[in-house]
Amino acid sequence: MIATDALVKKVRSLVNEAESDADVTLITDDRRSLDDTIIELLPQAVALIQSNANGAYVNVKAIPADARVIERASDGVPFVTLPGCFVKLVSLQLASWKVPCRYISSPESAETINALNFNGGAGVFSPVCVDGVTEEGVKIVKLFPCDSTDALLHLVYEASFDPDEGLVMCDMGMADAVAYACASLLYSLFEKHDAAKSFISLAMALCGGNENVKR
Repeated sequence: MIATDALVKKVRSLVNEAESDADVTLITDDRRSLDDTIIELLPQAVALIQSNANGAYVNVKAIPADARVIERASDGVPFVTLPGCFVKLVSLQLASWKVPCRYISSPESAETINALNFNGGAGVFSPVCVDGVTEEGVKIVKLFPCDSTDALLHLVYEASFDPDEGLVMCDMGMADAVAYACASLLYSLFEKHDAAKSFISLAMALCGGNENVKR
């Protein structure tokens, strides 16, 4: 785990280094106020890196063993309820599957339509996870194939950032990318656009993402 305090210190360090080399200054001299602003921006910075990371994951969590319950909708389709902090699937596997599923398909995708086709649908070597939502608006993932005796072995996912937890299961390279992204957002907030552009370029280079992102 990388604590929120450590991330704040990293962002502050980046900002201080930039200000020693260029004519850019932040509006506030209040350290506590600046730290609070950084903490407020960290969830957005994490989300930015998660959406642009190429083959890497940031802030990875797993559903606890005692919460691994497979339910069935009124139409009999098996599903698992996703936690409120869910962002993106890393890996999901049922006991009957020979391989895990690593992404969630949309209900309209060709893969989903194929999964519902019993003549050529999903199998234990090619399972399919489908995006869904309950009548109450709770986000779920539908599972194909799944029989009445199946069990969920694991569900690992990227989560939104929680300041009380910091970054969970995140290597230092991705943590640095988050810090650079947060520094960029900080400078954007104070309309220091050249510094913001420089920092987002470094963040995207670290995560292998697309530099031309909207902020």
